[in-house]
Amino acid sequence: MQNYFYLSAIPESLVASHLPPEEFGNYLAVGTKKRTRGQAIFFQLDPDKMENIPHDYLKEKLVPYENGEPKRSVFLSIYRVLENVPLDAILELYLVTDDGKVLQLESRVYTIKERAMVHLYQQFNPITTRVASRLSPPEFIKFLTDDSKPVYTPKVFFVDLTLNKLAFDPTAPIENLPYPNPDHLRDCLLRLKQFPERPTKTVLRYFRGEMSFRTVKDGFFIGDKNDFLHFPFPSREDLEDKYYSWWRSALVQCF
Repeated sequence: MQNYFYLSAIPESLVASHLPPEEFGNYLAVGTKKRTRGQAIFFQLDPDKMENIPHDYLKEKLVPYENGEPKRSVFLSIYRVLENVPLDAILELYLVTDDGKVLQLESRVYTIKERAMVHLYQQFNPITTRVASRLSPPEFIKFLTDDSKPVYTPKVFFVDLTLNKLAFDPTAPIENLPYPNPDHLRDCLLRLKQFPERPTKTVLRYFRGEMSFRTVKDGFFIGDKNDFLHFPFPSREDLEDKYYSWWRSALVQCF
């Protein structure tokens, strides 16, 4: 059986499996007996570019079950995983709805479509705060990974969320944005406007592990001080056409 390697974002972990990405994503979301539900976000990794794989342990643990079924998961690391994964080892990104539908995203060169006054970033690893920032995604990565400062992180993985008109005017209507405590979000955006020298403002200190995929704007970013990868989110037209099954699942909250 083929061995696959994954970097899971929620929770952060390095996992080996006999399951290919779509089957692995379905397993993470609903398990083997379909009795659990939960979103999943993970990267597939190129093992030839990984230096920290415990091959002896892997050979012992990643074996099929006695009935011939593939081994679904073997955890190889659960601590400081992201910073030890080289960017060039990262292949595709997979987004999994809570009923097990899987969407594959490929990295593309990032181009700024429009210059928003303020962005809203949900960080996943290694910190899970949601912040408003006047920095563009590349600038935000450089800001967080600047090791000349006492507070920094070697790598960061986050998603750029939509703010609609709030990106330019903190007093604009919230409209259909499904963020908790919208008044607090508006206060944070006003704070950034009042103090232009401030690059970021914390909106939520802790990510609870579930997000509304319909709020994704420019996509997902992972990077360090030298480089970054951008995984753009499909257009609304493609979501409603090519990826209709996944998109319908993403729009319905399953409990």
